[in-house]
Amino acid sequence: MVGRIYRVLSCTEYLEGKRHPAPALKLTLYNVTGDRILEDRRVPIDTGYEGSIMLTNELYQAFQIAELPRTLWRNYRTLTGAITMRMARGIIEINDMRFECFVESPLFGKGKLLIGRELLNRLTIIMDGKRKQSCIGRLEAGNNPKKFNP
Repeated sequence: MVGRIYRVLSCTEYLEGKRHPAPALKLTLYNVTGDRILEDRRVPIDTGYEGSIMLTNELYQAFQIAELPRTLWRNYRTLTGAITMRMARGIIEINDMRFECFVESPLFGKGKLLIGRELLNRLTIIMDGKRKQSCIGRLEAGNNPKKFNP
């Protein structure tokens, strides 16, 4: 039998949704000068968003001190057309892990608060739909999954 065993480090309750609860992670967000912009905030996970963290225009203003040049801003294709995103450097803290990330906000429009795949791919996340919790985990030591060879 092939399997992996993960140890859960911390869990965040899902957010209320219109039809279904939304997976979320609790995080603290700092700008590069160390100012705490968000503290212990549950932020929805969006696997359809390719970036790291999307912010509202209001929150993004605190990160403009570390904004990247316009030539490095990203463009995303959506159902309504292309969206240009302003980008800046930020620091995120999730479950006592702290690392640098990019924060983005649309050049036009309000934006919203989301965690995207660029950040999710740096973490081990267990989405437990039955319990309505998103958990940060780690692979247990000595846990070597073997490849399946029929």
